[in-house]
Order: sequence, then structure tokens, then C-alpha cells
Amino acid sequence: DTKASGVQGTYSPAGWSNRLGSVLTPACVPGVWTADRPFYWNKIDVGCRMTVVELPNDDANAKPDLWVHSPVGLDAPLRAAIDELGTVKYIVSPNYEHLKYAPMWDKAYPDAFMWGCPGLAERMPEVSWTGEVPSGILESQSSANLKNCWDFETIRPIHVDMELNPFTGRPFFNEVVFYHEPSKSLFVTDLYWNYPSSDGVPNSQLGQKPWALAPSVKSIPKGSRLWKIGMDKVYYPFYMNFMLKDTAKYDAMVDIILNEWDIETIVPAHGDLIRGRKLVKEVLMGHLRRK
Repeated sequence: DTKASGVQGTYSPAGWSNRLGSVLTPACVPGVWTADRPFYWNKIDVGCRMTVVELPNDDANAKPDLWVHSPVGLDAPLRAAIDELGTVKYIVSPNYEHLKYAPMWDKAYPDAFMWGCPGLAERMPEVSWTGEVPSGILESQSSANLKNCWDFETIRPIHVDMELNPFTGRPFFNEVVFYHEPSKSLFVTDLYWNYPSSDGVPNSQLGQKPWALAPSVKSIPKGSRLWKIGMDKVYYPFYMNFMLKDTAKYDAMVDIILNEWDIETIVPAHGDLIRGRKLVKEVLMGHLRRK
């Protein structure tokens, strides 16, 4: 695909947060693009992948409308690539951590509809939010009742509203995950992460290494390695054992993801893509099912 090719590869040299060194990268599934950038948490670069989805519009000759998930820093090359690709119509901040660039995108695209996870408008009132994705497990036709929202038949959300931080009494990430039906892709931010286990070599939660997505890059920073260890060895067990306030609702959500959504690609905000229906199901079963 040659769209947006005029600015691909001009953003930066390949590195930890952008191993392909590209501005906007085809995700190897129809109509889905990604942009990898630095993303700092307490001065640690944990990296972030923004996902851009092309949506059909009423004018067959016009550029597609764009649905932007987990926006990253918007520099001039990225904006040029986005504007060449299509018209930004929806910008989605999917959880309490992936919100820092929402004001930047709100200002850059004032005609776009800003959507967030439940509770985000209260946390970031300076953004002109269009709305919040409703809580819980939603029917695909429920978007018809929401003004200026995308079609849930095309991109279906589930709000992970069964978590509770026992120390604060509030949700921690409060994430909404999304299934894109046309490409059979799952978009996640912090419900699932897939950091490489060694420099430039993709892996999965099962330790499999089925393909090479990017060239070898410089060593993963020590802080980023420690963050991954903390997420894998501390946060994940704590989440599964102490933060699920409604295990029945959680199990129902997992059942939809595993058995109703025909997922062929996982597009995580952190780490490498997972491709292939069989591997995807194995990875999600291993990560999401309660032990």
C-alpha cells in the first residue's frame, strides 16, 4: 500500500519506541495503520502504539474517515501522514493512562469527535469531549443511541468495568477494548501487553517467537525492562487476584473476546502485534482467563 508513503520513514531512526523508524505503518490488516512513539510513565519510556482505522463514508470519491485509538504525540510528519490518509473523525482515549495527548489532538482537530473511557471527562475537563463510551458489555446496535459516535457494528467496544483498586476504591486503568470487525483485529492498551523478550525479537505471553516484525535495535532501556517485569510479575498477579470486583462479569467479557469475536490480530499499545487465529486465541486464553 503506497498511501502516506511520502512521509513514511522520515520520522526518526529505528529505536526502542519506533523500531521501524516510520511515521505511519500499515498493520498488515486492511485499513489499519499504526504509529509507534515514545510514551513516558514516571520518566520510563514504555513505548506506545497508536492505531488508525479507515472508516467508509458516504462519498466514494472522498478520503476515508479516520478513527484514532490511543493518540500519541502529534508532530508535523505524523500530522502530514494522517491528513494525507484521510479525515480524522473520531479520537478515542481508551483508559486513564492513555490520555496525555488528548488535548493536543483536540486542538489540532477541532471538528473531530473526542471519545473517552467512562470517567475521563471528569479527569480531563479541558478537553471538549463528545462523550464517554458507556459502561459494560454493549450490544452492537447500541451506538444508534449515541450522538456523534461511530458504528459499533464496525468497531465494537467493551468497557472493563469490573476492576477496582483496593487501595483507592476506584478503577485503575478503567479500559475500553475494541474489536474491529472488517480486519478482525483487537485493539488493547493495558489489558494486554506484549513487550519483546529480547532486543528486536517479538514474543508472546507463551514465549513463542513465530515471526520477525522489525530489525534488531539497540538494547531495550533498563527502566523499560524493569517496567515489564513489574507489570508481568507484580501488577498482573495482583490484578487477577485482588482487583476483579465482579468475576462473573469479567468471565463474561473474556468469553465474548475469546468466543464471539473472531480475532486474527492483536494490536497492543505496548509491544508487538500477534497474528494468526490459533496463536491469538492461545495468547488471550493464557493472559485473560483466571487461573
